[in-house]
Amino acid sequence: MTLLKTTAAALAMLPFAAFAQTAEDEIVVTASGFAQPRSETGQAIDIVDRDRLDQLQSATIAEALQTVPGVSIATRGGLGGQSSAFIRGGSSAQTLVLIDGVRINDLSSPNGAFDFGALMTGNIGRVEILRGPNSVIWGSQAIGGVVNVQSIAPVNGFEGRMGAEYGAYDTKRLNANLAGSGGVLEGSVGGSFVNSDGISALAGGTERDGYDNLTGNARLKVNLSDNVRFDFRSYYNRATVEYDSAFGVGANALPVSRNRQFVGYVGANFELLDGRLQNRIAYTRTDIKRVGTDPVAFSFNNFNVRGAIDRAEYHAAFDLNDALTLVAGAEYERSFASTSFEGAAPDIARNDLGSGFGQMILRPVSGLTVTAGVRHDVYDDYGGQTTVGGNAAFSPNDGQTTFRVTYGEGFRAPTLTEGQPPYGNLDLKPETARNFDLGVEHQFLGSKAQIFATYFNRRSNDLIAYSSVTFQSENIDKVTSKGLEAGVNLTPIDNLSLEASYTLVDAINRTAGANFGKRQTLRPQDSVSLTADWKTPFGLSVGSSLLWIGDGFDDAANTVRLDGYALVGLRASMPLTDALEIYSRIDNLLDADYTVVAGYNSFGRNATMGIRAKF
Repeated sequence: MTLLKTTAAALAMLPFAAFAQTAEDEIVVTASGFAQPRSETGQAIDIVDRDRLDQLQSATIAEALQTVPGVSIATRGGLGGQSSAFIRGGSSAQTLVLIDGVRINDLSSPNGAFDFGALMTGNIGRVEILRGPNSVIWGSQAIGGVVNVQSIAPVNGFEGRMGAEYGAYDTKRLNANLAGSGGVLEGSVGGSFVNSDGISALAGGTERDGYDNLTGNARLKVNLSDNVRFDFRSYYNRATVEYDSAFGVGANALPVSRNRQFVGYVGANFELLDGRLQNRIAYTRTDIKRVGTDPVAFSFNNFNVRGAIDRAEYHAAFDLNDALTLVAGAEYERSFASTSFEGAAPDIARNDLGSGFGQMILRPVSGLTVTAGVRHDVYDDYGGQTTVGGNAAFSPNDGQTTFRVTYGEGFRAPTLTEGQPPYGNLDLKPETARNFDLGVEHQFLGSKAQIFATYFNRRSNDLIAYSSVTFQSENIDKVTSKGLEAGVNLTPIDNLSLEASYTLVDAINRTAGANFGKRQTLRPQDSVSLTADWKTPFGLSVGSSLLWIGDGFDDAANTVRLDGYALVGLRASMPLTDALEIYSRIDNLLDADYTVVAGYNSFGRNATMGIRAKF
């Protein structure tokens, strides 16, 4: 009943969006693995591009994601602290994260979730967020959604970007990127550096937990001909995180984690049959290492863990005719994890995976696209998993109104830690989910208005959780997650843009027992994001953001309540020349005292100033 009332209220607000900004028919890759117009998929996909990152002045990708409907972020402590993304009420382990198309979820962590804490915005060109399952294309972990982070891509001619900023807690940021093309080559290379004294990770501490982050990115394309290209990509991140831990001596503890992330991609793209058959062959490598030391407490804070994925894949897309495209792929993956605590001999686990999938994209009449697919994965340690999914997008009026519907299945295979000795349970089954979406978008007033609303309903089974009875992971949980994403984009006058979104998520435990009917942890029921940006006639741009998060809980029994909070931010930027711009922002303007994760600290009011150049 609550959902129906809230849905009705949100939809009732939409007609008041008298002026809005229409979204272009952008190109997306998370729907099928190949570039296609967003208008051809029934899946809910949002894009945060480089211009939007600059406009928001987002320091981290996690900050930018909080403006996307259906996405919530939980950060433990200050800058660099562990940051988890929850999409539509799914767990952080059910979000698949790609960097330049390469999986980067951490195999060395117990549940394989990706930590967004180290992902800065410095040289990121685009983030594509698919909300809802798409395991047909992406396999394991694509239950809640897929986040594809892309570094700045090569450009025609030459382009340079540089930036520097200084802010509260002695936080310094530098970044630079060069991109260009000439002859048969296209390339992009860049780096960024972040250093901060930080705040105490745990609440009540007086000792600051600092942070260092060094990132490098490179992309190169070699165009041998119009239909044969080689593609090379790499991303490297090295971070030092000072933190407080429950396994330490409290809020003034001194543990340090030194983390390294690397992804590499080597691929060849070639087209046949006058370009109608696209082929991609690639090898990818993911290598993550974390080393923890604690000079005071002998505990789990002293660790040496590593996870690696080697992956070979072949994907093809064949335009049989204007009405039918066939997509298919075959993949082989070898994964490795090593875990050692307190200097003991490492526990090592390995797994091999073979996968195949097929997808049909049908355009029977103008304005209608129907997609359906199936995937089968075979794991060494627990066997096979078959996944199906389908969606449709229909516009009866040349894109002015678009209806979207999706049925998608997703699964998450047990991680090496969860499923293999000495800590794992060999009898684990994969988590599975079934999801249904129904959405509509409408544009009007001649490129000045857009409203949207999407209802989703997902049922998850065999969720993996640690059991204090068996001291192993068990398939013990069932969860339903349903809700609404709705919003408006407005341009009431030239150079003024307004964006508003509301998300309702009912993520409820349906496992028989004491916690039946309880809300999932760290997943607030309600959230609102509002942004306003205005470019004045004399060049100054000013903007403001409001993020409102409703009440939530930090334990399965729902006894540890997290009160809702509102964060207000102000920002401004001013061009000095055509190539040079200064900017500043104030975060948490009202100095709200709030808690995201129980026991952990959060930032008070703080200010930042910076300068950036583009030439």
